[in-house]
Amino acid sequence: MAGGNGYGKNGRKGPKVGTTKKCNKPSPYKLTPAQIAVVAGILTNALEVDSILIGKDKRIEILLQGSLQGRSRMDELMDEFGEASVGDLLETIMRKYK
Repeated sequence: MAGGNGYGKNGRKGPKVGTTKKCNKPSPYKLTPAQIAVVAGILTNALEVDSILIGKDKRIEILLQGSLQGRSRMDELMDEFGEASVGDLLETIMRKYK
């Protein structure tokens, strides 16, 4: 079948959007756990930028602040994503904000 019906050459549909597909290929992202926590905190509004400082030597410092009181939206999201790989999470985020 040709055309834009959503089926591939073999007549089968691919995985549903938003489903987690396990794959063994390495993630192109090389982020530390701390970097992942910062990105997740900013995207879920658990962290917000308090100030941005730019020094004479062109060094940038970004001060973030948030609260650890109670369960944040980030905690809920991390529970939902559970076993998804970091690469899958970042690819999903990148697709959403394209």
